[in-house]
Amino acid sequence: MAENLLHRSRRATAEGLMDAEESKRGLGQLPFDLTAELGSVIEAEEISPGVYSILTDQKEWGPEYYVVMKDAPAISDQARSYGQQFAEKDAICVYRQDIPGSGRRVIEFEVLRYQIKHHLPVDESKDSIYTAALYGMEENPDYFGEYPVPGITPRGCTVRHRKIINGVYWLETDRCEEMLSVCYPIWQSDLTIPEQRYGEQLEYDQIRQIDSTLGNLFFSKDNSYIPLFELSLANPEIRTNGVINTAALFNAICASYPEYTSAHNKDMEKYERGILIKETPDVGTEFIKF
Repeated sequence: MAENLLHRSRRATAEGLMDAEESKRGLGQLPFDLTAELGSVIEAEEISPGVYSILTDQKEWGPEYYVVMKDAPAISDQARSYGQQFAEKDAICVYRQDIPGSGRRVIEFEVLRYQIKHHLPVDESKDSIYTAALYGMEENPDYFGEYPVPGITPRGCTVRHRKIINGVYWLETDRCEEMLSVCYPIWQSDLTIPEQRYGEQLEYDQIRQIDSTLGNLFFSKDNSYIPLFELSLANPEIRTNGVINTAALFNAICASYPEYTSAHNKDMEKYERGILIKETPDVGTEFIKF
């Protein structure tokens, strides 16, 4: 998944939060030395007692980490279990901020939870604890749990559902209509804007703006073919876990969207990459069943 909405918290000299001398003194007072493992620290901020956000000078672009000390009161043992540890420095846990599944979302969540529980100031300009948890559900469902199945859709209440992948569900409503539901972090990053426009929204999300509510998009069965295909490109599990009959889905796309099929295949052949959409005889177009 592409980088999401969560903002990193760090102190930058260029932003005027500390002058160069103060920044240099602060870096010299860090309670750890990970130069050999991560490179020299060029920016640092203690975002919670014993929890640091750092930027190092490695050659690759802007590597940032969370560094958690053994005595950090905000961080649970479960959160520590996601961290990277180094030989003879097992009291320190490190989390790469730009790698999905590194435990970064767990750290962000637990820092916010600590601030809220202890009535400490929370930066309102940064993302909320709900946002941290929502993105965490994709990267660490063992900690946050999986995305919930929507109980209400734009076309009635959910009466049956089938999980395609975490956050992507096939629904049947009390109006006997079938719909595809896609959670915000996935549709926002994995669906093209033209396909996003075919998605239906709950009235709540329409009124309050879906980029604020972080709501799901819902697609009618006839409008779900291409979104499902696009999701399968970003999430190969959809093509392999047996929930979706890919051959039948391709047949449905060919039958209903021949122009899209032709344009997509031409692009794939031109660049000699990607997956071609081809028809398969005697398979039909029913690509999912309850």
